[in-house]
Amino acid sequence: MNDPRHWIEAYLDDSLSTEESAALLAWLKGHPDHLRAFVEANVFEQEIRSAVVASVEREAIDPFIGRDKLSWTGRQRLAVVFAALAVLVASGLVFAWNAREYGLKPIVVSTRGVVEIVWDDRWIPATQGNSVKPGERIRTASDDASAELRLSDGTSVHLAGSTELAVPRPEDPRTFQVRRGVVRCVVAEQPSGRPLVFQTPHAQLSALGTTFDLVAAPVESRVRVEKGQVRWADGGDRIEVVAGETSTADLHGVQAWMPICDLDFSAATGLPTQLQTVFCDSPSLHTANRRIRPAPQGIRLGNGGLRFAPQRESFGVHGLIVTRWTESVGGDMAIEVGIAAEKKWSLQMAVDGDCFEGYRVVFAAPTYPNGIAVDSLYPTGLTLLVQDPRPVPDRGEHVLRVEKRGQQLRVWVDRELRIDTVLNHPLDVGRKRTFALGQFGSGPLVRTLRVWKAVDKRAGHLAAMFPIEADTTSPFPLRP
Repeated sequence: MNDPRHWIEAYLDDSLSTEESAALLAWLKGHPDHLRAFVEANVFEQEIRSAVVASVEREAIDPFIGRDKLSWTGRQRLAVVFAALAVLVASGLVFAWNAREYGLKPIVVSTRGVVEIVWDDRWIPATQGNSVKPGERIRTASDDASAELRLSDGTSVHLAGSTELAVPRPEDPRTFQVRRGVVRCVVAEQPSGRPLVFQTPHAQLSALGTTFDLVAAPVESRVRVEKGQVRWADGGDRIEVVAGETSTADLHGVQAWMPICDLDFSAATGLPTQLQTVFCDSPSLHTANRRIRPAPQGIRLGNGGLRFAPQRESFGVHGLIVTRWTESVGGDMAIEVGIAAEKKWSLQMAVDGDCFEGYRVVFAAPTYPNGIAVDSLYPTGLTLLVQDPRPVPDRGEHVLRVEKRGQQLRVWVDRELRIDTVLNHPLDVGRKRTFALGQFGSGPLVRTLRVWKAVDKRAGHLAAMFPIEADTTSPFPLRP
């Protein structure tokens, strides 16, 4: 018998034998997770309680009937009920009766594409209304699939494409495991000192009431907080991340990123004053005497984003258009650009300097096999540093990201890490350490531009708010 409903139904039907009573009690002791599932479904709570009441009322009709007059069936029922309650208390599952203390009860409220739940080591289709039992996993099986879970406290967990999430286990009832992919969480207010925890292979995030996006990739995990604040920890370092900030975690630890700009060109009516656009003609571009001149007409807003102007049409000659940030932000930084393209395109992103003095990342490089190239124009000519020949998609919406920490450079296309390398090419020590976008050919529509600079930030007052120790039993051990 693998389903406790069999014994419960037999018990309610007065057909539970002495052997079945013992089997039920033994099963309950050995499977507290199934007992908790029954409690959550209100089967054990409501039906057993009503059975007890019915039994007591039946035996108490005659006040002169003593305890020795109770039937063996009634005694068996009462023994099972009180033994089961004892199991609840002994196993620490008594909080399951209190929806505020546990009560997560993840329910699938929407799906798109192929969404699956693991059951008995097999993946089965998930549909709207399915519950996800403690310790089970749910995944979106393709890039275009998605799903949303709703918890009983109002928390929403949205799974993007190619994402796998494990819901809390009985022994760790407030910890989700984001095994891979992207989740967007709108966390309802939690009891003081009892945050929800979202753990990735690199770090764990504690939230009491906030909105954030969490990415779990093979080389690093990343969180971006939209509302409220979270604690981000890798077992050693702990930092707090507040609204607008981003933090990453990898084998080197956790890193906080302070926002420099968050520009939505699709809705903008003007450009920030910190953006300066210049133009350099092709004949002088690779020489020591580059002819760089102001070119405010080199970029245009409209039709849902920002576009670079055609070079020959605007300047009479082919060349490189660069829109660069005029303020210094430091060498360690991350830049993320959202684009939309309808034909072949190319786009440059520069870090630790502009396109003339810093490191350039050329997406859909026109002189390479439509892949990605990292180079530098300093001091003269063009020095190719590294390249990835895999083609970049030429149509649709994409997110391009470049991240530099120390000499480490990483480049992503749509959450896929394309380049992870160490740069040793020296740059001008007197350069302005900023960032830039550049265009040499036909460019895409640039919808968004987000930039962060790395900061050294350690947790302070949140330590008392989030009194949680590392879970050494987790399949994702934290870095010592």
